Amino acid sequence: MVLFLQNMFAQQDPQYSQYMFNQVVINPAYIGSKEALNATMDLRKQWIAMQGAPRTGTISLHGPLAIKSIGLGGHLINEAIGPAKWTAAYFDFAYRFKLGKGKLSLGLSGGMVNYNMTLSQSDYKDPGEVFPSQNLGSKTKFDVGTGFYYYTNSFYIGGSITHLNNPNLYNSSNNFTNSSSLKDTSYINFNLRPHSFIYMGKGFLINENLVINPSVIFKNDNPKRVGSLDINCNFLIKKKLWLGISLRGGYGLVGLMQYCVTDQFKVGYSYDQGFNRIGVVGGGSHEIMLAYNFNIFKSKMLSPRYL
Repeated sequence: MVLFLQNMFAQQDPQYSQYMFNQVVINPAYIGSKEALNATMDLRKQWIAMQGAPRTGTISLHGPLAIKSIGLGGHLINEAIGPAKWTAAYFDFAYRFKLGKGKLSLGLSGGMVNYNMTLSQSDYKDPGEVFPSQNLGSKTKFDVGTGFYYYTNSFYIGGSITHLNNPNLYNSSNNFTNSSSLKDTSYINFNLRPHSFIYMGKGFLINENLVINPSVIFKNDNPKRVGSLDINCNFLIKKKLWLGISLRGGYGLVGLMQYCVTDQFKVGYSYDQGFNRIGVVGGGSHEIMLAYNFNIFKSKMLSPRYL
């Protein structure tokens, strides 16, 4: 990794291959849409052959109130990537109302993000560039996001923006003598850049034993650049087993499966394989998801659009 020599742009939010089954992590408007109290845990290890590659864990809990127009919940994120470790805790709120054949939900998410950057774990292009303080310390900032979500029994469309307030975590500089014996300065200026997501999916009931659910998601972390598009198609077999495949633009393929152990408990797994340079060098990525629905409202939860 080349650090602090020039402006660099990369996705800051975690990547999720099973986002369609737990949209809370990208969109607060999803809160309460399952009409049940839902608890989900997602564990992801990316690029298993690469040292310092992202390791991400998330836990979410959400559901509707007795006044079903309101959904409340929260989610936790913990990730280690290279010299950085960060943890975030969010409170999520959604207000839902009927619109046509479905419901429109408007969501808001707010919480705290804590980053800890340890530069002693980094390799510098220029040995003289090393910062005097290799441990930049722990920084905590307020963070906010918002989104919308419209859904029927067989269709959904959503959009969201994370890090809407663009929180600044680090801003410092260091003077050093480079390999050409010239005076130089390196800067650390780290903001959480707003990330935008737009996605949609549709369930097609073929017969009692087969549902086909194609979906797409567009992601962008910089309005000056073109974002990335994932195209996915899942198959629900005998109301028990989801099998799916995704094409991730500019990267590679994703295969996933989810099994309904009971009407309430689901287990999922996905494997990513990239065919670009970092995908080939870094190897595959694994993701495991566990989800449980506490059906406190005794509602029928099975729907072609999600688990």
